[in-house]
Amino acid sequence: MTRKELQHDLINDYKANNPKSFKLFQKNSDCLIKGGSHNARLFSPFPFYDAQCSGSKVKDIDGNTYIDFWQGHYVNILGHNPEPVLSALIKYMQQGGGLQTGFPGTHQGELARFIIKCTGADRIRFTTSGTLATMYAIMLSRAFTGKDLVLKVGGGWHGSQPFVLKGTFTYDKGFNYLESRGLLPETDKIIHVIRFNDINDLEEKFKKNGDRISCFIIEACIGVGGFIFASKEYLKRARELCTSHGALLIIDEVISGFRFHPGGLQSLYGMKPDLTVFGKVIGGGMPVSAVCGREDVMSQCSPDRDPDELVQFNGGTYSAHPASMLAGYTFITYLKEHAKEIYPKIGRLGKIAREGIEEIFTTHGFNVRCTGHPNGVTEYSSLLGVHFLKDTIDRLDSPDQAWNPEICDIELREEIFKLEMLKEGFHIMHGYGGISAAHTEEEIQASLDAVERIALRWKKYNIPRS
Repeated sequence: MTRKELQHDLINDYKANNPKSFKLFQKNSDCLIKGGSHNARLFSPFPFYDAQCSGSKVKDIDGNTYIDFWQGHYVNILGHNPEPVLSALIKYMQQGGGLQTGFPGTHQGELARFIIKCTGADRIRFTTSGTLATMYAIMLSRAFTGKDLVLKVGGGWHGSQPFVLKGTFTYDKGFNYLESRGLLPETDKIIHVIRFNDINDLEEKFKKNGDRISCFIIEACIGVGGFIFASKEYLKRARELCTSHGALLIIDEVISGFRFHPGGLQSLYGMKPDLTVFGKVIGGGMPVSAVCGREDVMSQCSPDRDPDELVQFNGGTYSAHPASMLAGYTFITYLKEHAKEIYPKIGRLGKIAREGIEEIFTTHGFNVRCTGHPNGVTEYSSLLGVHFLKDTIDRLDSPDQAWNPEICDIELREEIFKLEMLKEGFHIMHGYGGISAAHTEEEIQASLDAVERIALRWKKYNIPRS
């Protein structure tokens, strides 16, 4: 059996097991682009449609049940629809709250103070998505410094907004390409891309353009780029260079915030950025994101500013929606109160999965490496990517490796392995995904048993070779 024949069979099996989802996908495609509104959810050949999500599992409209490692874009550290958040929202709605009011609400300050206490930031402002939050953070930085250039990491995803749509997914001998049409002509010149964890490249970019760099935006643990941690030395040097050149350091914690401990990953690095962007977990399953940081930078969005000094960080109609604020505060309070139970557990399960997958594939002669291994900064990591290597390397430390088709078999990771795991009853993303407190050791072992069966099938049919 060839790879193409395997992929063809997997697609046919998936279609046969999901007839209702296929029919709904076709119907939705008449009015929605590709049947939906978020590309990451629209995998090939079509997505299944959920009927019920609870804890570690999702049940679709065809009656299939999957153990889910996507978990709401890595939001659901407690699993789908956790009881503490649902109970708080139900009670709130029974008391007459719930829908949009247009007023500040009483829970906004609670969530704000909690995050500020965890990060040491001076001020915070909420909005509704990580995309908007990173855009506002960069607007604040450009206004504050009076500089125009934005520095970002190749493979770093900070949302679909004009200041960062370069060097995210398109790899052709490096991340140097704009990711969208419709941008302003000068966008390509404004965004400068550097290699993750490469101190020499970082120093070279500041040496060449330091007088024009307004900010450097970076994830301490890069998400879409491969679940790879920044080295402590790299972030330390980034902080030094930003300070010496008058640029602002923005840490994007949309994925990493509250994922490894009840706070920002930056604190484990001993870092204090100028601005931090949070999202996902801080909403507890509701649409919440935030920008927080230095008062002198954040105050630029105050309505008290003169019009020629104002940054229009207004947030949007649903910013700090009362129900979202309550959900977020309930969720991260629960994480903090139960930190000694939650983080060691999901970190231990992550370790079992990473080491087990590498051992299984290696035993059967496949060159596979997992990312998400702790790098000495954090003790517990519940993120996991699986990478099928074409090149012999000990570890992956940059998206330039994870998304380089000459090093990693991207089709095998993103399409074939995903369909294989769906067939086995597991929903994964980017090779595996994120582990929640709702997952059990038995479920992790079941996923390893599935990997074992897949490796045996591939070995029998001389897969993954083309």
